[in-house]
Amino acid sequence: MTTSLASLLPSLLGAFTTQALGYFALVCGVYALVWRWGRERLRDARIPSPRRVDRAQIRREFGHTLVTLLAGAVSAGALMWLHGAGLARLSDAPAPLRVVAAWVVAGLVFNDAWFYGWHRLLHRPWLFRHVHSVHHKSVDVNPFTSYSFHAVEALVLSAWVVPAAIFLPVPMAALGVLQVVGLGNNVMAHLGYELLPRWILRVPLVRWTNTATFHSLHHTRLRGNYGLHTRLWDRLFGTEVDDYEAVFLARGSVTPSSPSSPSSPSSPSSPPDGAR
Repeated sequence: MTTSLASLLPSLLGAFTTQALGYFALVCGVYALVWRWGRERLRDARIPSPRRVDRAQIRREFGHTLVTLLAGAVSAGALMWLHGAGLARLSDAPAPLRVVAAWVVAGLVFNDAWFYGWHRLLHRPWLFRHVHSVHHKSVDVNPFTSYSFHAVEALVLSAWVVPAAIFLPVPMAALGVLQVVGLGNNVMAHLGYELLPRWILRVPLVRWTNTATFHSLHHTRLRGNYGLHTRLWDRLFGTEVDDYEAVFLARGSVTPSSPSSPSSPSSPSSPPDGAR
């Protein structure tokens, strides 16, 4: 049975409202805990930045976040319509935990590759100037930066689920888990504080995951460290910031403008050299 677009509107409005309330509750809570309560307590974990966040930045991020949440609702609407029209292979049937876990891992790998590829493309001069620079206006990242995107970027980055749903029998439960993991990873990457212990760099597999330092370097250097969940694609394609591990270990005792830094963050209107 097909689902008309008009019949989806109430569901989309409800989904947008629920997601917005949940998102801002989480982000405001994390900001209050880390940036307010932890300002002095977590001082040694603060990631250096050549600029410091101010109220104007947070107000701007708040507005762009609403656009991103709306774009997410559009992607969800497309998914619901495809499912209702019988064009998606999403599975409503209960699935064993091991099956859901396997699909979550597969979804993370696919999402990571999707994000890396599009992120590299968004650093091409024209797209950076007209689209991705919205996100890079935030140099000193904080939890409110997490969903601060241009509408086009928000649509593109959230659309990975559409081809996955069309071609793969993904359990609905796995999509729910991926949504939660994706949100948590985004907030962590834009935390502005490195709370992960230094010893994770000595742990196989874990050392290849994303960290707050990893993504903060992307904002201060304007290129490199394009990955979402992992360092895998950056390592494979040679785009990881050379001194990432040194900065991760030093945390709070170095400035982000080291000799190996390929660019200055003073003008985020265009990337230093395109895709790199």
